[in-house]
Amino acid sequence: MRIKSLPIASAVFLVIAMTIQFVLSYQRSKADIMERIDSKMELAQKDVIYELHDMCDAVSDIASYLPQNGKDTVALYNHIETVLWRFPYLYSCYFCYTPNYFPNQGKHYAVCAFRASQDSIISYQLETKFDYFERDWYKGAMLSGENGYWSRSYNDIDTDSLIFTYSLKAYDDDHNVMGVAGADFTLSWAKQVLLEARPYEDAECQLYGPGGTLIVQTGEADNWDKMIVSEKALSPAEMMLVIAVPNHHIWDGMIRVSLITFIVLVIGILVAGLLIRRLWQDQTEYVRAETENKVLEKELRIASSIQKGILRIGEREKVKVEDRWSDIEVQAALEPMREIGGDLYDFYRKDDDFYFIIGDVSGKSVPAAMFMSATVNLFRSTVRRLQSPKSIMEDINAVLSDNNPSLMFVTAFIGRLHIPTGEVLYCNAGHLPPIKVPSGEVPSTKELDVIPNIPLGYDGKYRFEEQGTMLGKNETLALYTDGITEARNEKREMLGVQRWRQMAAETIPLAGSDSISAIRQACVRFIGRAEQTDDMTIMTIRLTHDVQPLTLHLENRLDQLPVFRNALHNYGLCAGVDKRTLKRLEVALEEAVVNIINYSQATAIELKVESQKSNAGRQFCIQISDNGTIFDPTAQKEVDTAQNAEERQIGGLGIALLRQMADELHYRRLDNKNELTIIKNI
Repeated sequence: MRIKSLPIASAVFLVIAMTIQFVLSYQRSKADIMERIDSKMELAQKDVIYELHDMCDAVSDIASYLPQNGKDTVALYNHIETVLWRFPYLYSCYFCYTPNYFPNQGKHYAVCAFRASQDSIISYQLETKFDYFERDWYKGAMLSGENGYWSRSYNDIDTDSLIFTYSLKAYDDDHNVMGVAGADFTLSWAKQVLLEARPYEDAECQLYGPGGTLIVQTGEADNWDKMIVSEKALSPAEMMLVIAVPNHHIWDGMIRVSLITFIVLVIGILVAGLLIRRLWQDQTEYVRAETENKVLEKELRIASSIQKGILRIGEREKVKVEDRWSDIEVQAALEPMREIGGDLYDFYRKDDDFYFIIGDVSGKSVPAAMFMSATVNLFRSTVRRLQSPKSIMEDINAVLSDNNPSLMFVTAFIGRLHIPTGEVLYCNAGHLPPIKVPSGEVPSTKELDVIPNIPLGYDGKYRFEEQGTMLGKNETLALYTDGITEARNEKREMLGVQRWRQMAAETIPLAGSDSISAIRQACVRFIGRAEQTDDMTIMTIRLTHDVQPLTLHLENRLDQLPVFRNALHNYGLCAGVDKRTLKRLEVALEEAVVNIINYSQATAIELKVESQKSNAGRQFCIQISDNGTIFDPTAQKEVDTAQNAEERQIGGLGIALLRQMADELHYRRLDNKNELTIIKNI
């Protein structure tokens, strides 16, 4: 009778479970969307505030320039134009002197410059009939303190668009007020910020100015009553950011989770019914402890075999990994503390890029092994569709964190080696920093500088930070888990980081292709007869060819610029160029390439980037070659910013920007090609 009533009891249980699951799924989906909206809004707020503070820096630059050059209006014109080139989102900037500061010029005198187009800046003097002393931004700056004054939005007559103004008092050497420095910017960039802030493609964003006036929006949102709406105040411009997300996203997530839960519950009930029936019929057989132990041992052996297959451990690995490629040698070894463990490693080669991962799951035995398997499989699927270690890490973290009720986590280190140049981009998630072992006669190691970040599985919305280094010929990158450094010998002495680094420095260069075996033997000798207390994993990656400079061949099209800029950014990051200098180099070099594309009539452009030693340290060297008409930018005269845009030489301001950014600038005509070399000391 009890067995016959099982289907009815199962159906009732299924209905109750699905009802509870529906309610919980709805609340969880709504909470996830609200968290994502809040996170996006914080990012959007930071982007806007960053741009506004950057604008403050531009105005402060003008104000701080005045004590030494305040009466040299020609130099001031040049400086204001330079500020506009440095901050491309600014519409105009100016300096307005106090009344009768120049007696010969009359009561009003102001030096101004505005952006006529993307490649053109026009300087002029304000007309005397324009009484700027009565303007809100002028009077506000005069009454404000050292932080300057932000005006409310107003309509600009020349551009017929809303603009904001930031103004700041400027003083001479005697701390007397000389006038007001200011800058304007339009809201054209605001729409791009709103588009990037949307958590979903069909979400709507709106930006309101002071007093609740709508400034810009991403689309036409008609059914706001069917959307989740959230808003955030943006300081210091007194703006309000509003994001609306359609309700169907809650239902989509709820239906997906409900369907999966329903299938799992049905299968679980069926399996439970079969198990109960089996237990009812064969109760005597299953209560014997000896049989249960044998079943458990068999499952552990199967799990161990599956895990070894996942981690490339087994008879098939008798063929050495390093024999597969001629330009790199890769070796790895994993010694689990029990039949199965929680350490992991994997690697994947895609053309000239070699991806690798090493990690350590929290906990031991079967749960850790399952979490390990999920991480490895996620890496193998993600690495085939994403390129950067940062994006791979964030994608894996999002999946692992999505449904992790046991709060398990895994520390991980993911890297990408670009084999021709030796660039190693990497992203860390709470793992131990790898070490770099040179091939010199004197044993030495260098620990990579890593940002800890958080382990995978905690927060699916966490944004990891990417770093880089360079790997030279015969240099080895050694990755390991804490089972190595925390191994203890019979005296309970820990191996430790220092002993491990010394061991690697003395073993890896001499062992060559047998480095993993040599390191394992050295660890075994240290541990002796002591019991292994944790999983132990080591992976080594050695570059066996001479590294080459980064070389790119671009067609004479503007859509090729993102490819060049991304490659230059990655190489500079690995070469040790600080982010601020690297960003400036990208802007300056993009200006040079744009000039070549627009004016040289070239059909092809070649870019060569390398990091090399110099007497002062290291240099970042960039060479741009094109087969266009002869043009020597180093021989051009300094640009006369007092001329109109139509009268200036083509590319004059771009050349001025290159001269400002580079420590050395060389040109030569070789084999009917222009060759421009830019050197920046790092």
